Amino acid sequence: MKKYRYLIGLFAFLFVISIQAQGNYHKGVLHLKKGKSQEVYIEIDFEFPQRFQQGITYMEPKDFEKYKSTGKMKGKMKQKMEPKHFEGFSLDDGREFRTVWYSDLTGKAIKMIPKRMTLEQVADGSIKMYKLYSRTTGKINQELADQIFENRENLVDYIQNNFQLLILKDKKNPTNVMHINLLNYIGDNARVKDNYTNNHYGLRDQFTERQKMGRYVNKEYEASFLKMINDYNEEAAMNSASDSR
Repeated sequence: MKKYRYLIGLFAFLFVISIQAQGNYHKGVLHLKKGKSQEVYIEIDFEFPQRFQQGITYMEPKDFEKYKSTGKMKGKMKQKMEPKHFEGFSLDDGREFRTVWYSDLTGKAIKMIPKRMTLEQVADGSIKMYKLYSRTTGKINQELADQIFENRENLVDYIQNNFQLLILKDKKNPTNVMHINLLNYIGDNARVKDNYTNNHYGLRDQFTERQKMGRYVNKEYEASFLKMINDYNEEAAMNSASDSR
């Protein structure tokens, strides 16, 4: 009797694990080279952000449906692709990810070669912005290590609220917003500049000592920064449209 209870419990556990794993696959469109695209289900697991930032794991719709109905992963149902082979991907929930070259100079290394990474794009236009989530393997900071080993149930919340926010304008590669001269990006728009100075966007409220000394921002900082950047981009788009008439 105990044996049957054990087996039932094991099957129930494996079923729950399978359902959770299926939930990490999101329907979307993979943007390939030369304008080609492909409908796929892409794995987005914030316990391991490096898995979708440094290369993606995906399934074609027919394989995902089989996986969903059987709970079993067979053969080559799950495929992998490096960022050098695609431009980015769009998820049905509205999130956009783009492949960019980024050199993370915020660590101890004096110089690092830019690497292709597929990052979530949160602003598009004259100024583009991306989010870089911390990897959870290899060299990680002590605070993240504490989350992984001592407070893992809150790991995803921590990762989604402690990330690098990158900005790109008139350059090849984006830069961490904590290490820029902001006026080099919004200074050519007098209205947005004045709004920033008068704290219209609430961004100045986010300049805490921890933010000034670090490289990570939180969702509140992102929201204020994006409010300013979206305002800048909207006016830039209107001016561009007016000039083209």
